[in-house]
Amino acid sequence: MIKSLGVRASLAGIVAAAIACGSGNSAPTEPTPPALPAIPNDVSPTLRTMLQSLVADIDAFRRENIDALPRNPQNAAFIQAKISMLQNAALPADIINGRRWIDRTLPGMGGRTIPIALLFPLDAMRAESVLAVDTLAPVLGLLEGFFDTPFPTPAIRVWYGFKIGNSGGGGAIYSEDRTTYESRTPATRLPFDAGLCHELGHSYIGNESLNQFLELYNYNVARGASIDPQTWTFTRSWTPGAVANQDSAAVLDIYQTIGHDAMRRAYRAIYPLRPPYGSPLSQPVIDAFLAQVPASVRAQVDAKLRKIVF
Repeated sequence: MIKSLGVRASLAGIVAAAIACGSGNSAPTEPTPPALPAIPNDVSPTLRTMLQSLVADIDAFRRENIDALPRNPQNAAFIQAKISMLQNAALPADIINGRRWIDRTLPGMGGRTIPIALLFPLDAMRAESVLAVDTLAPVLGLLEGFFDTPFPTPAIRVWYGFKIGNSGGGGAIYSEDRTTYESRTPATRLPFDAGLCHELGHSYIGNESLNQFLELYNYNVARGASIDPQTWTFTRSWTPGAVANQDSAAVLDIYQTIGHDAMRRAYRAIYPLRPPYGSPLSQPVIDAFLAQVPASVRAQVDAKLRKIVF
C-alpha cells in the first residue's frame, strides 16, 4: 500500500523560494558561481554520479524550461518560476550542502537490491520527494513480477522538481514536483502518483499505449486493488468494450478479454522486441502478442491491437 502525503509544501513557498533564488545581482555580467563543496563520502555510487554532473544537468533543465515557455503560455508563471530557480548560481552548492536527496535501495528479484537516488532542488520539496520514492518502491516489484524479468538497469535515478511535465526511461525519471503539478492542473487531472508509475514503466517498454496499461495496473494494484480492472478507481476514463476505444482503452479491453495470465505472457513475449514510443505496433509485435492469446478471441484481440497508434 502507498501512504498518503502527510506534509505538503505550499506552491507559494516553492515559487517564492525559486524567485528568491533568481533575484540578486542585476549587473549585466554574470556572477562567478561558488565553488562546489565536496560530495559527501556516505552517498551511494548512483547518487555520486548524479551529483558529479549536477551543474551540467541544472543547465540542461534550465534550457529545457526556456524552450517550453513559448509553447505553454497557460503555464508561463510556473515555468518561469523553474527558470528563476535554475538560474541561481548557488543552486548546485545549496543542493549538496542541504543534502537535498533521497538515497536508498529497493528489494529486487532474486535477492538483488536496486539503488534509487532522487535529487530535488528546494528543501520545501523534501517531504514530497520521500513520498515519491515510497510510491515507486512497490511499483518496482510489480513490474519485475509482471515481466518476470529483473529491472533492466542497475539503478533508478530520479530528478524531482526541476521541470514542468514528466519523462522517463532507461532507469531515469524526470518528474515535476507534486505541488506545482496539482496547482496548475484541474481536478480532473491524472493522479500524480500514476505519472511516477508511468515513467518507471518506460524502463521496460517504450510504446506509450502499452505503457499506459502498465501505469494503470501498477497504480491500482499498488493501492490494494485486485487485478480485475473493474475494481480499479483510475482507468483513464475507460469505457469497457466501447467501439471507439483505441490506444490504452483498447489495451484495457484486451486485458479484460484475455485475463491477467495471458496478458503477462503477451507482454513478456513482446518485451524483447522493444515496441517503440509514438508508433503503431509492428506486425512482429502483433504476431508475438497474439501467439499468447486463446485462439477463440485472437481475431478480436488482433483488431484491438491495430487500434494502438502510439
